Amino acid sequence: MDPFLKLIASLAPLFLLFLPLLAGCASERLAAREVLADPLMRFHPGRPVRAPGEPVVRDHLPLPTDTVQMQVRAEADPGEQVAATWLTSSVRTAVELAAGFGLEAGYGLELERERLYGFAGPLDFERLRHGPDAALVYDDGTSVLRAGYRYRTAFDGDLHEPSVAARTLILGSDTRVELGYRRTMAAIHVDADSEQEVDDDRSADRIHAAVEQGFLPGVNLRLEVAGLLESGYLQNPYRLEQHPDSRARWGALLRTRIAVPALSSAIELGAGHGSGSWRVEHSQALLAWLARLGGSFTLEVRGGLYHQIRATFYRDDYPPDGPVGLYHSADRRLSSYLAWWARLGLGLRLFPERGRVMGMFKYLNMELGGLVIRSDFNFEGLDSPNGYTVSAGQAFSGGWQFGGWFGLVAGF
Repeated sequence: MDPFLKLIASLAPLFLLFLPLLAGCASERLAAREVLADPLMRFHPGRPVRAPGEPVVRDHLPLPTDTVQMQVRAEADPGEQVAATWLTSSVRTAVELAAGFGLEAGYGLELERERLYGFAGPLDFERLRHGPDAALVYDDGTSVLRAGYRYRTAFDGDLHEPSVAARTLILGSDTRVELGYRRTMAAIHVDADSEQEVDDDRSADRIHAAVEQGFLPGVNLRLEVAGLLESGYLQNPYRLEQHPDSRARWGALLRTRIAVPALSSAIELGAGHGSGSWRVEHSQALLAWLARLGGSFTLEVRGGLYHQIRATFYRDDYPPDGPVGLYHSADRRLSSYLAWWARLGLGLRLFPERGRVMGMFKYLNMELGGLVIRSDFNFEGLDSPNGYTVSAGQAFSGGWQFGGWFGLVAGF
């Protein structure tokens, strides 16, 4: 059986745990159905393929018309062997063109600073990408269709990223279906002053699907599957690596939210698994508590575990007589490691019955949060060839990664 089909089949028994809830749906009161419409019961998109802390430009969700959004996210790994920081920010606005049709426009930047360890030794690297975003959105009240384009420019190559996403709600059955596709095309230009000269490109095709189903009196279930096909120059040109020129990844994530009305809160549980053509199999488990504090504030506490095995061609340094095999890598994200993470978020929603917020806005949504990730690359032991070590042979036992974000959406 295909590994992807085998994964779906292995998750199927989890659905059976919720089938008994279907029998009582028809007899529940309308008030119970309103629980499922509560924002606390709705999920944010998950990460069925990517590892926690792996730098990635996130998808833009459709903005309501006549709104402006600002987002800032910063992450850092202060370890001496990494010393990395990542900063992303964006500003977007959405306006209505005609009934149901809207236009989004914005600008974003990503700043990356990192100490790269590879076969050429440590190298301090910095890159700034920036550029515009635009999208057309159609929203008829139950279904949303978004077609967008992202452009970024940087000193070592430009990036083009068209995407399309669709979402529909089947109100009578409390069902939500999502489907999205994104293609990333990046040029790679490294001059001869670096360790090696590169003039190449890479591309990535990502497809993402999700089904979200509500059950009375207050249970919401979401299954997400994702596939990522990468091709071209897939190694880091500053680490003197050699990776295969294609990689396929796939994964699935199953989550459920259970309402706790007495505490004005919800509990979320989740589990996921994935694999790929480079044999980087991973598993994850998630736990969260979400609560409403008064009429305007929300609190979110999250945690999770993540584990993966190393790529088949992972190497931590050259042996004296040259590389063993055609491919070799010094990317710690391709080694075997174990990680845990925790996140805390606070939200504020201001929607006055009369007048405007600060005399300007119909409503105002703000969120503020922090993230910590602990990774252990040598949990199997310092002598294991699966964990990450730097080129000098010094063990990289793990490290801390910290992050924070601020978001604001204002209606005008």
